[in-house]
Amino acid sequence: MTGRRLLHVAFSDDWEACGRFGEYDVATRRTLVDDAGHVHATTASGLAAVLRGVYGDATEALVLVVVDEGSLETQGIPVRWEPDGTGAASPRIGGPLPMDRETVVAVLEVGRGPDGWAAPDLAGLDVRETAPPFSPAGS
Repeated sequence: MTGRRLLHVAFSDDWEACGRFGEYDVATRRTLVDDAGHVHATTASGLAAVLRGVYGDATEALVLVVVDEGSLETQGIPVRWEPDGTGAASPRIGGPLPMDRETVVAVLEVGRGPDGWAAPDLAGLDVRETAPPFSPAGS
């Protein structure tokens, strides 16, 4: 299934370990979906801030997971857009992430250089550049 795609940064070891069970249940660094209630995701324009802010001091290998929104919708897994503190909105995947080929369209290694983590090339992956227009509840 094709569609707009989201990004999720994961520790390579976490991603690999969850593969045995067919679903990824880590929300973000040091947090499980059971505790957060969702999987944190981002757009292409938000990726650098996530790599720098959330994972900047990490020394473990990282992967970038490209997630198909249409596949999540087909499986009944909602994507919510919530304010991220900068005036923009960030995607939240409403449950564990199925690790099937329709949902996870690519898993890319994240390189580390002298200036920190470097985002891999996203060309041709139909990744959302930015969040859809966001209006706070009650507006």
